[in-house]
Amino acid sequence: MNNCINVQAVQTNDESFARALSITEQRETEIDQLMDKCHAETSTYPDAIAAISATLTNANELAYACFHLGAFAESQRSKHKLLYKLLGE
Repeated sequence: MNNCINVQAVQTNDESFARALSITEQRETEIDQLMDKCHAETSTYPDAIAAISATLTNANELAYACFHLGAFAESQRSKHKLLYKLLGE
């Protein structure tokens, strides 16, 4: 069993989350499109993660996708809570 973890620090002038994870602009665009596709084709957040994970190439790409899908899921939940309050439910 491998009991060590390797961490790579990368300096970049582009301070985006994707670049911090060593994901190129082109690959970021591809992952964004995959997230849209997987979200549209599934009905739950875990299913979308499972679907996209099969197409990603490393843990950084998965972390990027999980972060963005999670943020989207939370924004949807907040909208639903607001609607329930407005409707008095």
